[in-house]
Order: sequence, then structure tokens, then C-alpha cells
Amino acid sequence: MTRLPAKAHAWDLVSGSYWNSGYYGGPAPEHDVVFAGLMVAGAPTAVVGASTVSLSRAAQDAGAELHVLDFAPGILWEAGEWLGLPKDRRHLVDVTGELPERLRGRYHLVVADRLVNRFSAADLPGGLRGLRDLVAEGGTLALTVRFGWYDRDRQIHDALTPAEQRLFWRPDAGEIDYAALPDRDIPLPTWGGISGRVMRDHIRGRGREARFHKDELLAAIADLGGLDRTDLVEATNGTALVVLRKAALRKGEHHDPA
Repeated sequence: MTRLPAKAHAWDLVSGSYWNSGYYGGPAPEHDVVFAGLMVAGAPTAVVGASTVSLSRAAQDAGAELHVLDFAPGILWEAGEWLGLPKDRRHLVDVTGELPERLRGRYHLVVADRLVNRFSAADLPGGLRGLRDLVAEGGTLALTVRFGWYDRDRQIHDALTPAEQRLFWRPDAGEIDYAALPDRDIPLPTWGGISGRVMRDHIRGRGREARFHKDELLAAIADLGGLDRTDLVEATNGTALVVLRKAALRKGEHHDPA
């Protein structure tokens, strides 16, 4: 049996319990309205991150041709079953790596809720490129992001010793390293019925995640190229929704595959 990468295994640990135990997460209400307005009946639509079942349901309710992408096979399967999604619309893909050719430029709309917060600093450029390359010419990429630390980051950091804090927060890289979580009991978030050792192993397995400011993300998107920002909507829960459009090629033009 192939051993899963630590991050993928971490998400498979919580799998369907992420939403079946009463925790649905998902975007802020202010962003739900914007996402709904972007969804078009019959249009190929990719939700990247199987845990965000609320966005997948919204796409189904809008009559869009929903596809779900994730790098963790367990949570992808659980979400697909919960949504009643045909197997050929479930894609085991890590967008920080090489995209399958069949998915490149396929989607009228690509959406992801706080996915970029789960990338390491090293993975961020590749992850943004992968998301961009899923989008069809003239299509839209809509991403929510939390700038700065999560509440759980502060909660965990404050419960650590100074030596542990130096391992947990790496300001030189702008990363939180959840792998530094100690074995002793410290306050951890509770999602539905997930708690205790499972939650600790899940968070620890997520490893390094980038924490950045708005200007840093927008600069990374600008450096990537191929996307024009059309909107940025901030919500009261501390997240922001960035809406980006991939320009349609004029006859005779070619995209630079950078």
C-alpha cells in the first residue's frame, strides 16, 4: 500500500467526520452570496478542497457541473458519497504539483475556501499556479483567505513554552509549523465530534502552513501572471474573498505556460 503524504493523511484522519459530526465550516455568509452569484447552471465548476461541502452543495443547487478535487483520498471519497457525486467528477489531485492534462483549462469557475492558508510558503507559488491552470480562458478563480494568524494559532502558541514557540512559529519563512505540537494536553479546537488524540494528530500532521498579509498574497498572484483581480470582499470573520479572472485569448494568441 502506498504511504500517504503526512498532510493528506492528516485530512483523511478527520475525513467525513469533519462535516457529519456537526461542523460544516465553509465561507463567511458575506462570501457565500458572492460565490452563489458566480455559479452558473451547466458550467463546469471545480471546488478544490473536499472538506468544503457547503460550496459543493451550492454548486449543485445552482445546477453547475460540479467537480471536486482533493489530495487526500479518504476525504475525497467521503465528500463524493455525501454529495452523491459521480466518480468521474471526483479528482485525486494535488494542485501544488503537476496537473493532469485532462483538467488543465477545463473549468468555467474554480473556487476554494482558505485553501491557500494550508500551503507551506514553498508550496504557495505552485499552488496558485495549479489553481490558475484549472481555469478556462475567460473563466474565474475565487479564493477565500485568512490573513495573519488563525485564532487556533494564537491559542496553541500561548500554551507553549518559549522553546516550543520558537519551533512553532518561524518568522523567517512566515510559517506556522503544526508538527511542533507537543504530546501533552494543551487547548485545541473542537470540530463537531472530533477531539482528543484524533484532533491532535490531525493538526500535527498538517505541518507547515504559510501565514501572510494581504499585500504578500496579491504580490504572489501578480508575479504569477495570467489573472486579473476583479474584486476583493472582506468579511467580519477576518477572511477575504479574492475574485480573479483569466483573460480570454484573442485569435492567434498563446498563453505563456510559465
